[in-house]
Amino acid sequence: MKTTNPNITPEGNFTLTYFPYNQDAVPQTPLEEAIQNLNDCLPCTDEETLQNTLRYGHQRRPLTRKKKRQLKAFINNVLLPACEEGNQDAIYWMFMAHLYGLGVEEDCNKALEYLTIIANYGYPDMQCELGKEYVTIDWSCITHDEEELENKEHEAFKWFAKSVEQGNVEAMFCLGECYRDGTGVDQDYEKAFEWFAKAAELGYEEAMPDLAFLYERGAGVEKNLDAAAEWYDKAGWHEKATRLRNGEDLWKMDEKWKMDEDGFWYDSSMPPVWFQDKHY
Repeated sequence: MKTTNPNITPEGNFTLTYFPYNQDAVPQTPLEEAIQNLNDCLPCTDEETLQNTLRYGHQRRPLTRKKKRQLKAFINNVLLPACEEGNQDAIYWMFMAHLYGLGVEEDCNKALEYLTIIANYGYPDMQCELGKEYVTIDWSCITHDEEELENKEHEAFKWFAKSVEQGNVEAMFCLGECYRDGTGVDQDYEKAFEWFAKAAELGYEEAMPDLAFLYERGAGVEKNLDAAAEWYDKAGWHEKATRLRNGEDLWKMDEKWKMDEDGFWYDSSMPPVWFQDKHY
């Protein structure tokens, strides 16, 4: 697909040419007006997202019939024609529209088709974002096909790897998570350690406590409590670092916690779920 507006930062990442969330943003074209209307339906803060989820079971507020008709018109008359012209802003917002059900039916697969178009332009941040969407979407609510679910994990790993090839630090951390958890690849703590270490050494804070934990437990690397405490400190987890230096076992489970036959921890002091469901 051709592109009419190469949205690129000096680092080679994707950026919108129109920022609807900027307080000074004033739509000047039909496309900008469409984008502004879509954005206005999304939560502005994490707190709003949480409140919407608790109240409505969805990250955004419910849409009125009038707003649904308005968004549908914007999509059919403005966004879709702009997508055909290769406008990257429009393609990105079609991803958002399908992800959140704005003027179209909520459809994760369709949303990722549009995000894939952006990722295929070669933006490392969008390649990483695509991988994250494959991981975070609850596909089990959409399909119970084990092979299809496994393919989603392979897609996540593939896009993280593409992003890493261009030096994206967040993707390095995500690769570490994949190797640690066996997501889209065989579980391998040594490789998890390798990617967590690379991301942490480049200043990616989310990787630091994960790296510290592997040092602490001796998973994928020789056990080193001093190194673990150092990385906990760098991550800002000073209490954990201090307790570790004092010889405490940070991960010792309370006696009430037991592991079931599937390897999951449960609170043995609580009645079983079937009992809780029938006795109030």
